[in-house]
Amino acid sequence: CITTDYHPATYRDPTMSAHALAAPLRTAYSSGAGLRSGSVTSRRPARACRVVRAGAATAGKAPLVKVCGVTTAEDATQATKAGANFIGMILWPKSKRSISLEVATTVAAAAKAGGAIPVGVFVDESAEEIIAACDLVGIDHAQLHGDGARAALKGLPSRIKAIYVVNATAEGKIVTRLPRDEEELAAQRKVKLEGKDGWRAAIDWVNGARCTIDWLLVDGEVAGSGEAYDWSNLRVPMGCYRKGWILAGGLSPENVRDAIDTAHPAAVDVASGVTKEGGVAKDPSKVDAFIANVAATAGAKAKPV
Repeated sequence: CITTDYHPATYRDPTMSAHALAAPLRTAYSSGAGLRSGSVTSRRPARACRVVRAGAATAGKAPLVKVCGVTTAEDATQATKAGANFIGMILWPKSKRSISLEVATTVAAAAKAGGAIPVGVFVDESAEEIIAACDLVGIDHAQLHGDGARAALKGLPSRIKAIYVVNATAEGKIVTRLPRDEEELAAQRKVKLEGKDGWRAAIDWVNGARCTIDWLLVDGEVAGSGEAYDWSNLRVPMGCYRKGWILAGGLSPENVRDAIDTAHPAAVDVASGVTKEGGVAKDPSKVDAFIANVAATAGAKAKPV
């Protein structure tokens, strides 16, 4: 849902940027407060998660829906009335769909009022900047869409739910480095807790760098382009997320049912596919059609793995 066109006019309040908000946090970190010193830096290389063919989602349920790149409270309200489960707001200033943190606060409030979860989308922000922005806007879900934001995962507290974005080529091959395997980490913790100094291992685990994510989002190589890729070739990573995986990239009311029938994700993400001419404001009729077509897939049989 990210586009790389820089439109300063849409970032209406530069003084409310995540970078500016993070200044006090950076001071606290350097003095030893807040997160443990060094928690944002990279440690040993991540071990690849297990991979299975797309199609392992639970049959009988329609996927959840995330409408991303929402820029107004009115668009958020309309999307939630149509049935959206997540409302994405781009807080990275170099996107034509970016909004200030002040506007994001109103969009997040509208999403919550409609029963949806507001999500902040970040690209190159640090952990401190992401935390500061989430706290100000009043959200607890952060989408890590670029290398910088993905690297910040280790510094994010568990109270912020992480949606980790990976990119797939036109052929459906995932080319982004993956986070650590959730089951592997749980097994390591179990062994340490059963050891002689198990009490210390528990403290180290809580204070240590974060390695796990809540959702994995698979997007195309050029985010926000509206271009689809080969969903049939996807090999979806398993074990490195807690809640499920989200299909994104070139989805629209016209192709979302085919995408779900092919890949069987736990959720789908749409941005460009439901906008008006100009690619920013949402088209209510397209949003309604997209969500209705997703709902119509309930009861479909899962594709054999």
